[in-house]
Amino acid sequence: MELCGGTHVTNTSEIRGFKIISEQGIASGIRRIEAVAGEAFIQYVHERDTHLRNLCSMLKVRAEDVATRVDNILDELRISRNEVLILRNKMAIMKASTVKDNAINVGTSNIRFIVESMDDIDSDSLKSAAEYLIDSLQDPAAVVLGSCPGEGKVSLVAAFSPGVIGMGLQAGKFIGSIAKICGGGGGGRPNFAQAGGKKPENLLDALQKARSDLITAFTDTK
Repeated sequence: MELCGGTHVTNTSEIRGFKIISEQGIASGIRRIEAVAGEAFIQYVHERDTHLRNLCSMLKVRAEDVATRVDNILDELRISRNEVLILRNKMAIMKASTVKDNAINVGTSNIRFIVESMDDIDSDSLKSAAEYLIDSLQDPAAVVLGSCPGEGKVSLVAAFSPGVIGMGLQAGKFIGSIAKICGGGGGGRPNFAQAGGKKPENLLDALQKARSDLITAFTDTK
């Protein structure tokens, strides 16, 4: 509405440059504008110019082409990340194919199940591995996989075929109780569920409980 011209300056020429650097709402109907002027404005412009020159040098482009170059780099990064994700999924499926023959037969209905540790596979790849295994096993079947994708992290996944669900078991409820051993929790659908934890040192115990619980449930099935 009005620029101060008496309290802080005797003449507007003393302001020299003026640059709004931020604005934000601080209360209902009230916004706060922050700006620099005078020597602070000169310093601000100098710092921004230095940053821009450094970017131009790093990206090897002119100032007006920086934004375009950054967009291209981000596109390349997204493509690379997708390629890495695809490769991780393929590696997870390859590893899953090596444990497929470890399926255990139990119960009068000849139910097959797999409970395995998949080392440091990330949660998305662990999901892909579980989907591959449950599709590979003949119904009724169950798959429970666990991994430690990072320091202080545990990933768990459970996949149950329609025949197993028909026996009263649900992947969501099952994996939630297993995850508690690893200091976490989770859940999902009756046929597929994921969970996490923060105690990797308990993963083998959690998988052993999953194995024991499945054997008990399937042995009791008539």
